[in-house]
Amino acid sequence: MSKTAACPSCGAPVAFRASASVYAVCDFCHSTLVRQDQDLKNLGRMADLLEDGSILQRGTEGAYRGTHFAVVGRIQLKYGAGFWNEWHLLFDDGRSGWLSEAGGEYVVSFLARASEPLPAFGSMRAGKSLMLSDRSFTVTDLETAHCIAGEGELPFKIDAGYEVDTADLRSEDGKFATIDYSEDPPLLFIGEPVPAEGLNFANLRDAKSPQAGGAPQLKAGQVKAFACPKCASPLAIHSEKIETIACGSCGSLLDATDPNYRILAEADRAERIDPAIPLGSRGRLRKTEWEIIGFMRRQSKFEGMVYPWSEYLLFEPKAGFAWLTESDGHWNFVRTLSQHPSSAAGVNATDARLGSEIFRNYSGYSAETVYVVGEFYWRVAAGEQVQVRDFVAPPKMLSEERTENEIVWSLADYLEPDEVWQAFKLKTPPRPRAGIAPNQPNPHVETSRSNLGLFWKLSLAALLIQLGFVLTSGGLVHRQTLAFRPGDNEAVNTAQFVLTKAARSLEVRHRTDLSNGWITLNTALINKDSGASREISQDLAYYEGYEDGESWSEGRRNDKRAFADVPAGTYYLVIDAEAAPSLRNAVGDSLEVLRDPAGWTNWIFLQCILVVFPALSLWRRSSFETRRWANSDFAQDDEDSAEDED
Repeated sequence: MSKTAACPSCGAPVAFRASASVYAVCDFCHSTLVRQDQDLKNLGRMADLLEDGSILQRGTEGAYRGTHFAVVGRIQLKYGAGFWNEWHLLFDDGRSGWLSEAGGEYVVSFLARASEPLPAFGSMRAGKSLMLSDRSFTVTDLETAHCIAGEGELPFKIDAGYEVDTADLRSEDGKFATIDYSEDPPLLFIGEPVPAEGLNFANLRDAKSPQAGGAPQLKAGQVKAFACPKCASPLAIHSEKIETIACGSCGSLLDATDPNYRILAEADRAERIDPAIPLGSRGRLRKTEWEIIGFMRRQSKFEGMVYPWSEYLLFEPKAGFAWLTESDGHWNFVRTLSQHPSSAAGVNATDARLGSEIFRNYSGYSAETVYVVGEFYWRVAAGEQVQVRDFVAPPKMLSEERTENEIVWSLADYLEPDEVWQAFKLKTPPRPRAGIAPNQPNPHVETSRSNLGLFWKLSLAALLIQLGFVLTSGGLVHRQTLAFRPGDNEAVNTAQFVLTKAARSLEVRHRTDLSNGWITLNTALINKDSGASREISQDLAYYEGYEDGESWSEGRRNDKRAFADVPAGTYYLVIDAEAAPSLRNAVGDSLEVLRDPAGWTNWIFLQCILVVFPALSLWRRSSFETRRWANSDFAQDDEDSAEDED
């Protein structure tokens, strides 16, 4: 239930809606007030809040996990790269929480009890792992900030200008934690990032209304124009979140948060770099109309070679910020991630997992900023260096940028150059692509899948047809066991067999137990009724032995020959055998006569032809992956490369 008292400084009413609220800032005279029973004590005047681009205000309402809340207070904090808001929330169930708003990301968190003493701020490093509330967290950001001002109801006293050390941590399941070192022992807050649409905001600030503290806010799509204090060139600011402006004429870096646009650094560069897409260009990508407001050139060095790339900062008032990157003619659309990927043991040392997708560890390197022009939402400067790791799952790529105090993850989607050029309606042709980008889609994947699918269909159809021939073949018409003795010059007659209908092919098969010798079988097919005959001859030779502890063999014991176009009738075979004189034992022969046997030679030949097309596609696909991974820190063989795309 809300309690109201009069401000002892100006007499204005001051309301306390939350039972946890002990301090309040008067809306009229900005005095800091402490509640003592029914009275208020004035602790002094609070500094004015800085203008920002926040859509939130005291009185904004929303819902988190089904529970309604109201924004009742705010703390504004500034750090080296910008500032952020901590909004004090009052929930309908009586809980008090916080909504952190920084860089377009919203995080809802609550005060939590640490089961073990929290580590000192001086011992913390980006990437360090901690167990908090039975969950593993990783340190992602370390900052020393100072309080700019506060407003509304707050659960503790704040003074403008006080410093606070903070550590932000994230877990692999998307949870968020902050350790606030402004008190002893430190305070622990645990929560999670939530998209704006998931908080069901209402009573947001009108873009036309003045900011708290009296400073006017930029309207959506409005641009603030001014002159560079160094060279008087016209410059503009597109968002209150912009921290730094790099003048394109003189190269000076300006503080966008300073009313006089203080010069942070003067240019010291020998050349001017003209972006392929001019600043101020507008284009529609991912269903959003973006404007390019900043450009930077970054580079890495390896074995004396310099590898540069370009990054374009995109802005849209509602969508916030995004990036376009270009390297060797390859383009990517990039957004910063609020949920950090988890690690996954994979082929390339430690891979990364985002949702259900695995990203392969591709490379690690040091990136240096060498040129900047335009607007940026952090305190950017030439010479900045970060350690980068890239993980790929074409057409996507995860990138981790790490400094001593911060870890930032981003997700890139590969863009075809023509898509970028059409979006921004550029006249000059795009820069030709060189080499293969880490996350460039393999153009042979679909062709390979299509050819492989077609191969299996055609192969199955050919197999079914072949089986049809096998099942409809004439089959066995005669079988007999014979024996041929060395030196026996008398021909052997087989028993008679009947062909009820003509045979396109009548095949005679010999399977012998020949060993260490040779034998020639001269076979005549005799028609019993007409006496007509046809002859074939088969030579068999087979030798085997045991030498130097190993067995060996050569030659063949079996053979088959065929008579073509044999009419129906009664037949028998006359076999005249001539064997090697060295043979001591009779040669046993298992004789079979088959009518119209189904041969597999044509089917095998057809398979050899069909397999050429998927094999060629797989080779081209694998070759593309081999060339992709040739530039990575990890070797990958052709087989693994092809499997990655399946």
